[in-house]
Amino acid sequence: MAHTPVTLDDIARLSSVSKATVSRILSAKSGVPIPFAADTQERVRAAAQRLGYRPSRIARGLITSRTGIIGLVIPSIQDSFFPSVTSVIEEYLASVGYSVLLANTRGSASTEKEKIDELLSWRVDGLIIAPAQESMDAGPYWDLWRQQVAFVLLDRTFPDTPFASVTTDDASGSSAALEYLIRSGKTRIACAGGPMILSTCRVRRTAYQETLIRHGILPRSEYIIETPSTLEGGRIAVERILSQDPRPDALFCFSDLLAAGAMQACLDHRLRVPQDLAIVGFADLAYSSLLRVPLTTVRQPCDLIGHTIARALLERLTECPGPPEQHVLPVELIVRESA
Repeated sequence: MAHTPVTLDDIARLSSVSKATVSRILSAKSGVPIPFAADTQERVRAAAQRLGYRPSRIARGLITSRTGIIGLVIPSIQDSFFPSVTSVIEEYLASVGYSVLLANTRGSASTEKEKIDELLSWRVDGLIIAPAQESMDAGPYWDLWRQQVAFVLLDRTFPDTPFASVTTDDASGSSAALEYLIRSGKTRIACAGGPMILSTCRVRRTAYQETLIRHGILPRSEYIIETPSTLEGGRIAVERILSQDPRPDALFCFSDLLAAGAMQACLDHRLRVPQDLAIVGFADLAYSSLLRVPLTTVRQPCDLIGHTIARALLERLTECPGPPEQHVLPVELIVRESA
């Protein structure tokens, strides 16, 4: 049998007061005096507890224009980077009284639009979005901007837009990884990741090319391997490497997940890591130090990312928000045994 929600009318009947009185008492903030006798307040709260009353945030939002709910839109719940940041965002927002509704777009722009529309129909107070970026069309975000929806972009951005965002310094992180490989004597360095429509992948590829050129190494087009940043993408990258002559002696991966797949493929082909192929990842996920060969990688500070983007969105929700800020957070090269 379907559960019938308890209403203010039910509490009013049980406590023998008006519905308006029930509403005033139950909506009062702790410590704020209200013009009702203590025994009346106690009677109303006891009736609400006895009936199992749960206030509706949606109904309250219709009155106050705030629901206390934030929409969080990410392209994947399997890519460990996004779940790691998501847990930090949720914990931070909960500490200041907000709940989070999570939407997974699976990297689809059309699904992303549907999810955002659905979240807005629930009257969320604001949105944190890691764009799917199936194309470089920022049109949907300009629509949110014109509608004065509070939102902040996570990890991925659009060029020449004023949108608030929180990203990491992918360019310097990529350069640090490449320079470490070059100092280690590697000269035939491949890179792998994608899709290249993603702003993060484009930044990492550009930094790869520029760093090699800066050190007098001409980038080879066959060494730039566009493949999904997944375990399977890592296996594909190694298969491509094995077919090349001369064979690359190092692989810079755009994600730890791809690097883990590449490492497994090396083991399957009896290639030694790092002696036959040095491997560097990007993110420093929880498992990266636990791989058979601990992974050298560029650490993205998940805790700092989560806290920064939560605070950035809360700033957008103030009565007089300042200009949108585009935060670029520092990264760190973590040297382990894979390179």
